[in-house]
Amino acid sequence: MYDQRVTIAEAVEEIQRENYLLPAIQREIVWKRDQITDLFDSVLQGYPIGTFLYWDIEDENRDQYKMYGFIQNYITTTKYINTDSQTRNSEVIPDGSGDLKLVLDGQQRLSSFYVGLKGTYTYKQPYKWYRNESAWSKSRLYLNITSDPNEELDEGGDRNTRYEFSFLPVSDYDKRIVSRGDDLWFRAGAILNYSKQEDLDNFVFEMQSEYVDTENTGRRKNVGSNLRALWRAIHDKSYVTYFEEKEQDIDRVLEIFIRTNDGGTQLQKSDLLLSIATANWTEYDAREELTSFVDHLNTQLPSTNNYGKDFLLKSCLVLSDLSVRYRVGQFNRENVSKIEDEWPAIKEAIETAATLVNQFGIDENTLTSRNAVIPIAYYFKQTGVTVDQLKRDQEKYHRIKQDIKKWFVACLLNGTFSGNADTVLRTVRDILSQSEGKEFPLETINEEIANLGKVVGFNEEIADNVLEYEKGSKRTFLALSLLYPGNDWGSVQYHQDHIFPQNLLGEGSLRERGFSEEEVQWFTTERDKLANLQLLTEGENTSKQDTPFEEWVTGQARPFYKRHFIPQNPELHELDNFDEFVMERRELIKQHLLSVLSARSQPEDVDT
Repeated sequence: MYDQRVTIAEAVEEIQRENYLLPAIQREIVWKRDQITDLFDSVLQGYPIGTFLYWDIEDENRDQYKMYGFIQNYITTTKYINTDSQTRNSEVIPDGSGDLKLVLDGQQRLSSFYVGLKGTYTYKQPYKWYRNESAWSKSRLYLNITSDPNEELDEGGDRNTRYEFSFLPVSDYDKRIVSRGDDLWFRAGAILNYSKQEDLDNFVFEMQSEYVDTENTGRRKNVGSNLRALWRAIHDKSYVTYFEEKEQDIDRVLEIFIRTNDGGTQLQKSDLLLSIATANWTEYDAREELTSFVDHLNTQLPSTNNYGKDFLLKSCLVLSDLSVRYRVGQFNRENVSKIEDEWPAIKEAIETAATLVNQFGIDENTLTSRNAVIPIAYYFKQTGVTVDQLKRDQEKYHRIKQDIKKWFVACLLNGTFSGNADTVLRTVRDILSQSEGKEFPLETINEEIANLGKVVGFNEEIADNVLEYEKGSKRTFLALSLLYPGNDWGSVQYHQDHIFPQNLLGEGSLRERGFSEEEVQWFTTERDKLANLQLLTEGENTSKQDTPFEEWVTGQARPFYKRHFIPQNPELHELDNFDEFVMERRELIKQHLLSVLSARSQPEDVDT
């Protein structure tokens, strides 16, 4: 290996020409906007940005490996909207000519330069609903050329930035200069148009003459300083110092990749394990198979989910009857080959399990442990039961679905998989692997998990604990969701809402109404607990907030009270009787949860 140097402009040109590509073992972009702007600030300040490592792959070996291009127009997720922007790199088939280099170390930095100078970065704006396209902002990188580069932007902070970069809305993308207040913003990528010093000098003069008063010498100086600093960083300084690996052995390259990618944005375990799978699978493209399947689970099932690559890789170990321990050593060639052989069955079993979980009314908002889904997937792989069979033979599988739901929801409410999850997974898998027939061995599983010192099943004591859940947590949302089996979980957003409003149950308000200190403490303690919570749609919640409580509660029809388990006695709808309201609603909820989750009780109440 020996080091070579190119400018950032030259590196970006190589990316554009697809002479710099990414091996299949690389990961997607993970840098955020502030990391990209900090990188550009660093090169303008003259700070070193580390070396790069390329694999110089020989012509005769190019068709042996999958290669991917750099993302030009990046979006943080395509989960909720349709867009031409990408979250994942597209496969590239080299034409066989030219000097081809695969980037082993430096992908995030090179991707940042490429997006910043040639592309766009699309992100979700805060406090807006994901599915609303107006929530997504497509932006390009700009430099404030009127700011003073001699002053720190975050004085007293720890970033020490001097050059003000920012991603501005793409509606201004075709403008070299955007005026915002008193500031002038220059599109960073436009500096690529001025490769010669003479061209830059003419452009600086043009900017100073057109946009800055002659008398404002400080502002004119800032414009020149910022533009020249950007030009030097991109065109003049050879910031991209790289080493080349000439060896063609994939195992050596994989080892180099692992060793060089332990800095910067930390590699997640799933990135590393997916890299190994990609390098060893022969029939399938592991990267494409697993990442696209994660997308499918999250966007194409009855409800929106939030599964990740870690969940999928862990599931592969369990469903392949390998050690459940999630570590790099598990993904050796032999085990990875076994996973590939069983991949179609694994994939179908996981989809069946995730679909059934959605049918239970559990989605990304209420799934508190993804590990709890894995034994269900293992059961379906062992028995061969599929989504289509569950749908086609509902009566036949009714009891099985009922038992799975009772076990699964109780696990979530009890936190069965929190701590020693591997032991629980191994125990349940052993039972399922030895089970004959298609019955789900609910009692046996609960007995063995109880022997591990875990709380299992559902009884009055557990129900009382659930009733202590408070507003805001996933487990509270989960418990509330069990009260509404008919809700449209996949497409409607629900809010946890206080039945008796918070403003009526504040300490000051209660004291003004003459309640004793003991009552004030009791009322405020119970205010946020399950017995005073319900799930409302956004429209229902807004309507309730716009209506005085007494008018709202007395204006509801009997079916509303029944659906929300609200006591129908009108006297209990008065604030003076809040304590009696809470106690009666606790009992209504408790009996419902027991009927739904207690083993072998009232199966008709469980069907979803």
